[in-house]
Amino acid sequence: MLFKNNKVILAPMAGITDPVFRCLCKEYGADIVVSEMVSADGILYGSKATIALAEFQEQERPIGVQLFGSDPDHLARAAAFIQRNSNPDFIDLNSGCPVPKVVKKNGGSALLQNAKLFEKIVSAMVKSVSIPVTVKIRSGWHKFNWVDVEFAQMAEAAGASAVIVHPRSQTMGFSGHSYWERIYEVKKSVGIPVIGNGDVLFPGDALRMFDETGCDSIMIGRSAYGNPWIFGQIKDALNGIAYRDIPPLIKLETALKHLLEFARQYGERSTVREMKKHLAWYIKGMTGASAGRDLIFRSQTMEELTGALSTLMDSLKRESIC
Repeated sequence: MLFKNNKVILAPMAGITDPVFRCLCKEYGADIVVSEMVSADGILYGSKATIALAEFQEQERPIGVQLFGSDPDHLARAAAFIQRNSNPDFIDLNSGCPVPKVVKKNGGSALLQNAKLFEKIVSAMVKSVSIPVTVKIRSGWHKFNWVDVEFAQMAEAAGASAVIVHPRSQTMGFSGHSYWERIYEVKKSVGIPVIGNGDVLFPGDALRMFDETGCDSIMIGRSAYGNPWIFGQIKDALNGIAYRDIPPLIKLETALKHLLEFARQYGERSTVREMKKHLAWYIKGMTGASAGRDLIFRSQTMEELTGALSTLMDSLKRESIC
């Protein structure tokens, strides 16, 4: 039942879904989270940085670790390694990433051009572990040349426990609106759970996706940027509860909490490098956001980053008094 019953899932996103952000999303309502994508080859080469991407804290469960690669044996061995060493609740195969550096290595959505290889990979991964294996696919390589039904059926036949569908082609990247009707077609064609992904920006979008596609659960990606509350808001909407917008001051307080926890776990140098984008997302649309972003991206120390947030907080407080 892990992927059924209207679960709201945090998508795997490179450079975004680290343990700190995953825990924050869980705190604010995510039912399931997924790691950043992890290179199967990096695991087998013993890369400490790659292995670290598959690590997580117990409070993140249920959690999946997403693998990418193009060699069935490498992916199977990497999956077995991750189960032995991290023991997540499931392992996901990335068959949807459109990024050129991944595709050039025949990983991600490049697998959609080779059905036999895809089938071998899923089968090998399923046989190598005792936990569920899921697959994340795009609807095709070229727009309107959809292969999602075929690949979802292959995944099911090979033993996959669920399929996540992002209904764009590789050539679309993240442009244009996704074709939700493709999720509906996949759902009709398989018996395993189908998870819809793409263009769920607001709670109302989630309700429409469930209604229009019949999907079992949904996965949230870019709309969680600076917005971990979206998971709880969607769950409220599903339960008929009117959700509330998050006040700017609460956003800033959460941004500071996120910043300090990241610094505690990874140190100042990594924090200054990695957290600027997150802080900019938190303040998007606020009064003074433009000046705030300038302060954030010019910051070279933790003190300067916290100072940028404090400046915005003070400005909001003065505005509320006026």
